[in-house]
Amino acid sequence: MKTKMKKDWFGREKSTEELHHDSKLWVSELQLIKDEIRFLEHLLSANYIDVLAIGLHKKIEENVKQIADQKNIGTTLLGLINDQEKILDDLIRNNSATGNINFIENHKKLEIEVNAYINKYKDLKQQIFKIVENVMRKKEQKKLSGKEPIPKLLDK
Repeated sequence: MKTKMKKDWFGREKSTEELHHDSKLWVSELQLIKDEIRFLEHLLSANYIDVLAIGLHKKIEENVKQIADQKNIGTTLLGLINDQEKILDDLIRNNSATGNINFIENHKKLEIEVNAYINKYKDLKQQIFKIVENVMRKKEQKKLSGKEPIPKLLDK
């Protein structure tokens, strides 16, 4: 049974299966971001001393705080998506999914929030990668300028 629900923001009807699919995609994206955040936290902590050495301490602290904020927001959004899925399940079971304006509006708001979160996270990730790239370049410049010893090649 394909129950249709009107989604005013797209101007077309969308099935409950499509709404469920939206939620699955959001959860997948948020889980990936959660894993990436864990990696970024490790990346920043592993390069922390190098970052301090080139004077980016304040910028790194800002990014670490933003990562923590994004982590919390992501967890909150995952909870909201799970709640929305439970409501959708109840609406389908009670055969009252069609035309439930509250659910549709909540889904729309959640979609906007998730998309905004993903975009903000991508911007943050890009900033962090630029900092790490800058650190790596500075380290390479030090090696080339002779300030750090160059590893000897093995004799054949």
